[in-house]
Amino acid sequence: MSKRTQRTVFGSAALLSIAALIAKVLSAFYRVPLQNLAGDLGFYVYQQVYPLYGIGMTFALNGLPVFISRLVAEKSAADRPGLIKQLRMILVAVSLLAFVGFQLTAGWIAQAMGDPGLTPMIQAVAWMYLFMPTLALGRGYYQGVLDMSPTAVSQVVEQILRVAVIIWAAWYYHSHPGMDYYQMGTFAMMGATAGAIGAAITVYRYRHRDPFWHTVKMATPDNSWSLLTRRLVLQGGSICLFAAALILFQLVDSFTVARSLQSIGTMPIEARALKGIYDRGQPLVQLGLVLSSAFGTTLVPNLTHALQTGNRLRIQRLATQVTHISLMFSVAATAGLIALLPWINQFLFGDREQLITLGLYLVAIVLVAMINTYNSILQSVGNYRAATYGLLIGLALKIVLTGPLIRIFGLAGGSISTLIGLGVVWWIIFEQLPPMIRVAVSTKLFGTRLLGITIPMMAFTYLMAVFAQGIIGTSRGDSIIVTLIGILAGVAIFLIAALRSKLLTTREWLVLPFGSAMLHVVQRLQRK
Repeated sequence: MSKRTQRTVFGSAALLSIAALIAKVLSAFYRVPLQNLAGDLGFYVYQQVYPLYGIGMTFALNGLPVFISRLVAEKSAADRPGLIKQLRMILVAVSLLAFVGFQLTAGWIAQAMGDPGLTPMIQAVAWMYLFMPTLALGRGYYQGVLDMSPTAVSQVVEQILRVAVIIWAAWYYHSHPGMDYYQMGTFAMMGATAGAIGAAITVYRYRHRDPFWHTVKMATPDNSWSLLTRRLVLQGGSICLFAAALILFQLVDSFTVARSLQSIGTMPIEARALKGIYDRGQPLVQLGLVLSSAFGTTLVPNLTHALQTGNRLRIQRLATQVTHISLMFSVAATAGLIALLPWINQFLFGDREQLITLGLYLVAIVLVAMINTYNSILQSVGNYRAATYGLLIGLALKIVLTGPLIRIFGLAGGSISTLIGLGVVWWIIFEQLPPMIRVAVSTKLFGTRLLGITIPMMAFTYLMAVFAQGIIGTSRGDSIIVTLIGILAGVAIFLIAALRSKLLTTREWLVLPFGSAMLHVVQRLQRK
């Protein structure tokens, strides 16, 4: 690879990473004003149907474009028009089937979720699926030729439009007391279609200037339909499933949590409000994943290249670095969020309800971060099947265990079933890693040292927040200041302890943003 090509690849990857970060932050934080304006019941109706949107969005943004980009990269320039035309025919059929299926079965799906009032919301979100072929093909093709701009720009446009419609719907509901929260949810779900339209127009603007797409219209598919469909289902399906892994677990919750609460005697309206409180954990987990995955995943492309070249020592070193960095930041983010959860819950959502349930749910940050890391390694060596089986087994456990665990532990049972399912997925994927990588990423010693730092940090952060609360106060506004003080104290104590204990090697620190600066500060302190 030439230096110019390398600069193009890294520049495109950086652009896509920035766009993904903006989109993830928007996706995590819009739920806060939504819950504040619409209340727990309004939040419940939105979150019940959100996974149906989330799956389609993930397929059109992450899963299918990644798979299509690999197919495009494999083909010569002359063969790409035929490939794209063939994929378009398949995806148009799939999207039409999804649209018609959701429209016809919306009532049944709502009934299965235990709330027939959700029917129009499910029908509203179905329209978004009609734009999936345009988005997946456009993003996938340009990623395959190393141009990330269409994906990056359309992703940000999509999120801004969707979030704007959602916040407008919540504000309108809040300012019009006679409006039903199911109507609010239906309007909010129209944001998915608005975002998809904006993203499709953005992609089309790139396509309109590109003569390649004129050749697609006249191309003749020359690929085997059965082989392409098989690859789309197995490889593309695996990528899509893992891109939507956490959303699939949330989909199970939509069908099980409120119904299970009602089965133990909770009134329907109270069960739905409790489900709305339970769903507060999702933006917090997303926030934790943004913080933890922003660092470790930057090393995955280097590891992929090392695997392709067969450099054993470099493979083991990079696998260790990826695992250590992902685990350190995910554990630190989880511990900090749990320590400050009473104040975070209060200033974001207005009360301190269900702290145990939400605290348990936050542990998913660590599990999902490690699952994503290990799955990236498996896909790098071409192993899609084992990871897919692992995810399906984990989902099956989640489906089977949620009801019984809620009957035993109450609402916290939903969080426990999520952790069990994700834990099994993590274990299965770890066992399928190549032996030399599995040895390299074994984290027993590192994990022990990490806990030795994290537990004191967690206790110190909590005590600092309690002390600050005693001075500042207990109102919702006061909780914002207490949280900021706790975050600063927790970050400082964790980084100092990690640096002084040499939790990461010097090489591992240096691959992190500002890593060299932090090492320099510690070295100066040690000399004094």
